[in-house]
Amino acid sequence: VQGAPRNRGSFKLSYYNEYKSYLSFSMNQHCGQCTKPIDKSYIVYCEQKYHPQCFVCDKCREVIKTAEVLRTKDGAKICVNCAKQDDPSIGEEKVCYGCNKNIERQWVIGLNEKWHPECFKCVQCERVIDPKERFYKEQKDEKDVPKCTGCKLSKDVGDLDLDSKEKKCHGCEREIESSWVVALKQFWHHDCFKCSMCDRVIDSKESFHTNLGKPVCMGCNNDHFRKKCNVCGVPIAGTSLMYKDKNYHHACIKCYICDKSFTEEDQPNIRIVNGTDFKHADCKTK
Repeated sequence: VQGAPRNRGSFKLSYYNEYKSYLSFSMNQHCGQCTKPIDKSYIVYCEQKYHPQCFVCDKCREVIKTAEVLRTKDGAKICVNCAKQDDPSIGEEKVCYGCNKNIERQWVIGLNEKWHPECFKCVQCERVIDPKERFYKEQKDEKDVPKCTGCKLSKDVGDLDLDSKEKKCHGCEREIESSWVVALKQFWHHDCFKCSMCDRVIDSKESFHTNLGKPVCMGCNNDHFRKKCNVCGVPIAGTSLMYKDKNYHHACIKCYICDKSFTEEDQPNIRIVNGTDFKHADCKTK
């Protein structure tokens, strides 16, 4: 009708960010439940319109208040009471175990408690811990708190005072104000613990080697310090075949008689003929 007020008295209600619904006035609409025309007020839910009395739980068929509707993964609308049968914590306030503040959106489960993702961090170095990675349980102020693997393993700590408030980064020689890592018996900023060869930041969860007391990532260690196969050029990890000044992967060398590649188990039974050819000890020329 021309001149009629539009969206008069409309308002928005939400419940745990699970849905959006609007109450408004309109003409010539059809209800998504009973399919009958809507001549007065209606509820919009997931782009479908309903009579208020037809807006019912798909499980118990009871009328749902607009502020108490939840949507399942398959798109069904259910009331809070039905949802609680599957998850008793629905509708309850969630409090972060770390900061004791309410959780409004995402959370993680760790040590059988709920945390803000950014609050689940190592009690020692303050690095945020993914609950899926390995960590350890510690006690602080009579509460269970996580400790990352890097801080738990104390082989590189030496005589460092981990509780000291004055920590200096071994990389940049500046004071450390927040999070840090311990490696090579020194404190480091996370961004300062780098490979001395390629300058890439080494994550506290990955393995590394040292050269002249400086950290070297696994990639650079393979490229610069490991012996390479004289056939394929790939760094050799573990045992290898050595002859004069050359190194070989077992699989890269074949017996010149049977034409089969060697394995590490063949090592005691490998023979060299004429200074150039390899053979199994039990292989004989025809």
